[in-house]
Amino acid sequence: MAEAPALRLALAFAPAGTATLFELVWAIDAEIASSARAGIDHTVAHARLAWWHGEIERLAAGRPSHPLCLRLLALAGAAPDYAAFAARVTAAELALVGYAPAGFDELDAWFERADGAREILAAQAIVRERPPMLTAYGRALGRGLGLAAALARNDALLLGDLERGALAVRARAALHEALTALDPADRAAQRVGLVRAELALDQLDRPDRTAAPLRQLWLAWRSARRALRSAP
Repeated sequence: MAEAPALRLALAFAPAGTATLFELVWAIDAEIASSARAGIDHTVAHARLAWWHGEIERLAAGRPSHPLCLRLLALAGAAPDYAAFAARVTAAELALVGYAPAGFDELDAWFERADGAREILAAQAIVRERPPMLTAYGRALGRGLGLAAALARNDALLLGDLERGALAVRARAALHEALTALDPADRAAQRVGLVRAELALDQLDRPDRTAAPLRQLWLAWRSARRALRSAP
């Protein structure tokens, strides 16, 4: 996963007791993604993804069966909108059949499913609430991070022949939208996402350079400090 190093760094600045929540959400996401990995038998893959659709429904109803989902429910409670995570399974189903977005709007919708659903769930799980503001924040963050990662790996299937400079502009806009979507009182709790947004913006601004570890650490520390200072 292209964003894994940034996530690991951001988790160093997570609010106390929340790192496990992030790890569980990402582990569930990885389980879903692995059901559509390259080379898997399509009949098996479709069966697995159908099971995951059912598991997300069971999670939303408070009776999951997968160990990761059981742990997430125990930690985050019933407040997060678990049903919205079905969009992640839909994205995996589309990936399985080789879906290629046609144009900017379809690409945005793709990343809101594939990445935004995960960000919304994580944001809600941290605070055990589901205000509309967190949904808007998660969608923008997922869209920006997903597009930035696709640009970094030059994902030809997803990006097609869309002009890369225009895509970078859209990624920056989505990340800035996420950075400004939260009320000041909510920024400290969501600083893991804000740190990752800042790191992705730096990557977009310096595409031909690999950010040095010390620079990444400084950027992460600065972003987390800003989030903490904004708290009332």
